[in-house]
Amino acid sequence: MISLQVQNNQSFRLDEIPFLDKHKFTDSVAEGLTNGYRMIGLFPLHKNMPHKIISALVDSDAASLHLIGGEFQKDKLEFESLANQFPQTNYFECELAENYGFIPINHPWIRPVRKQSTVLGNKPYQFYKLEGAEVHEVAVGPIHAGIIEPGHFRFQCHGELVYHLEINLGYQHRGIESLILDASTNQRVILSESIAGDTVVGHTFAHCSTIESLAGTQISLRAQVIRSIVEELERIAMHLSGLGGVANDIGLAIVASSYGRLRTLAINSLAEISGSRFGRGLFVYGGVRYDFNDENIRQITNKLEVVKNDSAVINNFLFSSTGALTRFEHTGTVSKDFAQQIGLVGVVARSSGIESDTRIHFPYGAYRYFPVSLITLPSGDVFARARLRALEIDESLRFIFEQLENLPGGEIKINVGSIAPCSGVISIVEGWRGEIVHTAITDEVGNIVQYKIKDPSFNNWYGMNLALRETAISDFPVINKSFDLSYAGHDL
Repeated sequence: MISLQVQNNQSFRLDEIPFLDKHKFTDSVAEGLTNGYRMIGLFPLHKNMPHKIISALVDSDAASLHLIGGEFQKDKLEFESLANQFPQTNYFECELAENYGFIPINHPWIRPVRKQSTVLGNKPYQFYKLEGAEVHEVAVGPIHAGIIEPGHFRFQCHGELVYHLEINLGYQHRGIESLILDASTNQRVILSESIAGDTVVGHTFAHCSTIESLAGTQISLRAQVIRSIVEELERIAMHLSGLGGVANDIGLAIVASSYGRLRTLAINSLAEISGSRFGRGLFVYGGVRYDFNDENIRQITNKLEVVKNDSAVINNFLFSSTGALTRFEHTGTVSKDFAQQIGLVGVVARSSGIESDTRIHFPYGAYRYFPVSLITLPSGDVFARARLRALEIDESLRFIFEQLENLPGGEIKINVGSIAPCSGVISIVEGWRGEIVHTAITDEVGNIVQYKIKDPSFNNWYGMNLALRETAISDFPVINKSFDLSYAGHDL
């Protein structure tokens, strides 16, 4: 395989990337995928020059990233699709086709990513349909009865059984990647906080890491620890929210409200350090804006002790309830083999038995010095996705208590130098949903000319398609909540 090998958050010069013709490019990417690597990006080097693209692959065993460049004729942006042999590339190829006009030849299913109704330019998109006298179609959304974000779900059913679910997104598309290119330095941090409102810390962590890496800035260990503590606080808060959601969708209102009470304590702990219950305003280039002190450490510790003790009681009730287990077990199952084939990440992948966690396999920040435990479950069903969240809350609490007792000294913020010209960097962070990837590319004067974002929901929405197959449509709400994916994070 011909590639440039780098590490997470390691800046590289663009002239180090090997750019191959389309045949060698495809062969090289295929070789990497055959070796067990996983695709995390497929995009042009420069947003306005789509004929030169980069495929980014990760090798978890070696903690390395591989960059493969491809150069195409400007008037013939096409290549042989890899999606038939490697289904994980399917959606990346669809995105490349939608955004930049590429044609993946022999692609099995070109579908919209964010444009809803068209593919390959302005070609109308036809939803998949099952034929049969007793087959019926159920359409849900994009406008929903609750306060959730817009997304369209189209079910092909026979009786109560779902044979196919197609998910149509893009209603939340705001053009975040383009806005970051045009924004001022201060505005970029604010935009990164707005990629997905429930993942402020995760996305802002990744964004600040890209800029700091391009500037050759190493922040203090104290700032790194503060960032990792708030990342785990966000994980705890959102996992509690997810557990409350699955409890609510099976009618356990008391359990749902109890998780909601604990989530409030978790997000209030974020407010103790940042002033925002979602962590907004904490991250700055070169470190963090606010520090820990004796008082906010005491307040946070007290709140999290309540979360630790009370969640143990609530978890025990939920996961020993016959009614809950009847709804959770063997419902919405995604096998390990399917999960690997389509490239699932984060909680969804780990609940199908895949050992994948950026904090462990591509460690960054404080996780390089203070590791967390890798937790997986094998069943791949609603039970595994819910139970794994509860287990990860316990591990996050252990990490936070340990760090608060042993905070290192040092400045919380240092000055960041100039961004390196003709360079790039890929920053990977383990958000609460899973792998977040931010990529930045600069031109000859240090301006950012390409900024690519991948939220874990980009990988995992297709997993929910598979989870609904041959499942009762009445189980859709609890399966959907067990995945707990982001519309805004996908739509950008």
